[in-house]
Amino acid sequence: MKYVVLMILIAMVVFISCKKTNSSNASVLFYNATWSLPAITAAWNGNEIITTAIAQGQNSGTADSPYAKVPAGTNLITLKAGANTLLDKNIYAAASAGSSFIFFDTSTVAAPVRILQLTDDLSLPDTGQLKYRVLDLVPDTSVKVDIWLVNGTADSMRLDSAGSFAGTAAVASSIQSFNTLPFHGGNYTVKVKKTATEQVYIAVANYPFAIKGIYSIIFSGLLTGTGSTGFKLSVLHHPPQ
Repeated sequence: MKYVVLMILIAMVVFISCKKTNSSNASVLFYNATWSLPAITAAWNGNEIITTAIAQGQNSGTADSPYAKVPAGTNLITLKAGANTLLDKNIYAAASAGSSFIFFDTSTVAAPVRILQLTDDLSLPDTGQLKYRVLDLVPDTSVKVDIWLVNGTADSMRLDSAGSFAGTAAVASSIQSFNTLPFHGGNYTVKVKKTATEQVYIAVANYPFAIKGIYSIIFSGLLTGTGSTGFKLSVLHHPPQ
């Protein structure tokens, strides 16, 4: 199967024809939010930088250590899904911030896959706060969800209301920013509910959120349809820089 990939440019991302690197390291992670692609591999200047191909709903590291350290500056990045090359370009990654490469489908049927490079602001929030962003990458626009952090019956916080697909024309700058909310630590279950109901589509149970933690909550996949593997939900903890 031949995949068509659209790369979205952001202010901090520059493609050039020659390769330049420096001695500093950049932090990069990759997340497979598609329903259509097989496992994804990544190479930096021809060197494989992940030990296991990334399956749907998974990232290139662990939930608490998602970044790989690579030479900063402009380097050759090669991304593949099976034997198909998705991207083979020189790309810029800054040493001063993390970069998240997010793969997602634009439709519930065979359609172009997009790759967004998000610039991750890894500065710590204030004491007594949690820093988070929600990435809704389910391409079924009929799916509207509320996203909650739940600890028992009395302690619940809604992070997103009537959320839906980020969109086929989404750009990095529109989804990469983090929000903050008051938080004093503890284990919470992340629940994705059908909007205005108690129907839970998917959950991550008893997740240990940290005070002053920085998190991405990624909702992806398809519930029904050809190629569907169900909904996926991930919580990624971004270490501060």
